[in-house]
Amino acid sequence: MIELKNITKVYEDGDKKVHALKDISLEVKNGEVLGIIGYSGAGKSTLVRCINLLEKPTSGEVIVDNKDLTRLSPKDLRKIREKIGMIFQHFNLMARRNVFENVAYPLKGKGLSKNDIAEKVNSLLELVGLKEKALTYPSQLSGGQKQRVAIARALANDPQVLLCDEATSALDPETTQSILKLIKEINEKLGLTIVIITHQMDVVKDICERVIVMEEGEIVEKGDIVQIFTNPKAKMTKKFMATVFHYDKVYELIESKEFDSQFSENDIVARLSFVGSNAEKAFISQISKKFKVDANIISGNIEIIQGIPVGNLILKFSGFSEGVNRAIEYLGENNIYVEVIKHGESFEHDYA
Repeated sequence: MIELKNITKVYEDGDKKVHALKDISLEVKNGEVLGIIGYSGAGKSTLVRCINLLEKPTSGEVIVDNKDLTRLSPKDLRKIREKIGMIFQHFNLMARRNVFENVAYPLKGKGLSKNDIAEKVNSLLELVGLKEKALTYPSQLSGGQKQRVAIARALANDPQVLLCDEATSALDPETTQSILKLIKEINEKLGLTIVIITHQMDVVKDICERVIVMEEGEIVEKGDIVQIFTNPKAKMTKKFMATVFHYDKVYELIESKEFDSQFSENDIVARLSFVGSNAEKAFISQISKKFKVDANIISGNIEIIQGIPVGNLILKFSGFSEGVNRAIEYLGENNIYVEVIKHGESFEHDYA
């Protein structure tokens, strides 16, 4: 459905050049929900705007439905853009038009009768749960209701693709969840291909099938959502995971002087990730008995990712180096991802 090939975007300000995107290539499958995550300045919003050519790349190809948008005439580009809906962080509603008129606006000049437009708009408002607000003005709506109107407007031309640029960033957590649920329902009911841009990992964990992590204009990691959550590779991805599983503060504790005073040469601190049925098994008690090591839980929680339980534990292992190493090997053999965070001097050779 969407393929970006070697996309580069350079902004010029006098003699200064800013490389917003650096040779980006990716594919978005038909009907999937893809999340693109990164902090401010990562290039994610520039990337999503290249998909519909709101930003024209300096070089590279933007292929949507087998057409390279960079080679289209302005007339043909306008036509294909109608099949690429977009919603924004700040809604971009017209204050002097009511809800009905905002949603109907993209249908102007399409040769539709008033009855056809009314039927279309009312069906969209029913889809987003706002049929009773048709004559209400944006100033009278909550943030979540405004975003629902924006979603309905983006669907007016029956798009094949929906781009969401920080669409929930201005909303509170409860409203965010309701909008994400609506986006997922739209994906399932209409079969739309959806690309979600965000700086919040919580936004993508429930509705995205794949995730792309960006930093400084480059893709630093990409993969299946469960894979990314259980076995992050890039430093930036691990930073995002820390915010979801709330162990960023735990890392601070581990590096504190108080923790160091109780940490011996035979200790290891490790993060364990459990997936699916493994999250319910008693591996900790098993390794304590089997390898004669003490395993003290420092922190732990379980998140449900795409309906799959994903558990994370941070443990301090204490014991002879041979037993601790064997315990860690045993966990890996049972499909439990282990990341050693801190180790005592007895393990310097193994985890240097």
